[in-house]
Amino acid sequence: MDKTNLTGLSREELAAYFESLGEKSFRAYQLFSWIHHHRVTSFDEMTNIPKTLRQKLKNNATLEQMITLSVNSSRQTQSRKFLFELSDGKTIESVYLPDDHRHTVCLSVQVGCGLNCKFCATGKMGFIRHLSTSEIVGQLITIQREVPFRITNVVLMGMGEPFLNYENVIKAAYLINDDYGFSISARKITISTAGIIPKIYQYADEGHKFNLAFSLNAADDTTRLNLMPINRKYPLEQCFRALEYYTQKSKRRVTLEYVLIAGVNDSNEDVRRLVKITNQLKCKLNVIPYNPIHVEDFKSPINKELNVFVQKVSVSKRIVMVRWSQGKDINGACGQLYAESNS
Repeated sequence: MDKTNLTGLSREELAAYFESLGEKSFRAYQLFSWIHHHRVTSFDEMTNIPKTLRQKLKNNATLEQMITLSVNSSRQTQSRKFLFELSDGKTIESVYLPDDHRHTVCLSVQVGCGLNCKFCATGKMGFIRHLSTSEIVGQLITIQREVPFRITNVVLMGMGEPFLNYENVIKAAYLINDDYGFSISARKITISTAGIIPKIYQYADEGHKFNLAFSLNAADDTTRLNLMPINRKYPLEQCFRALEYYTQKSKRRVTLEYVLIAGVNDSNEDVRRLVKITNQLKCKLNVIPYNPIHVEDFKSPINKELNVFVQKVSVSKRIVMVRWSQGKDINGACGQLYAESNS
């Protein structure tokens, strides 16, 4: 008999599960807290649950665990990159990113990615499979056990396209937000998309309060298509209409992510177009200096080029920030995640 994995279940689903066992539904709150707040690894550690019930759980259920294959620590920052093995032997990477009082974890949502963005190492893996809700949350549970500070922020920006694994990603975000678990504010949970338009509309209509980030990376369709093949299916103007719908519906701004690549998307014409885009949308702009990957010969902008670009774009009405990536020396920076052992 297959055992029920309880790690990815909501409190409501756990209540139904306990009722199916002939137990009181309030046990769901206790179990959820043990999994997501105390982050225990076995039912035996759940001391306020009767031994007879713990035995019943051991007979019928399981707590899916992430197997940590390696942890690489940056010599330049305090960031750490985790390589996890999943129950089927597939592997993924996640990153812990401390910065003053902010302790962020970047979570993966797929094994590999099918979008094949040229500046992203994960896309070179191709799409292998979606992660389950428990596998997404399990990364955070395991990392929180390993680091000495409370995780304050979560970004779903690791391996994979979140809106192509929409249901599992949204459910995972709510588990992370739950007051009986990590209790991380919705405003400190960010979901990124390369522009899966139907899901942007769905996200807006469903009224989720998590932050939304849009991977822009070019201010015209020709350049963006060269960098991001998804632009053929979902061109920029259609993406902008969806984002405008989201900002009007949610009354919240969207974050535009712009990976700056020397000689590719940093011209004066790019600046002009980008200023027009940022003025059109209710947004803020994060400029991310390109992080090198082995299979492309793109170049990062030097600091002077970066500063000039940001200064020019800052004539817009919106907030413009440089987002420096941590963990470049361990290939843990934005766009560098790649797990080699998947076959």
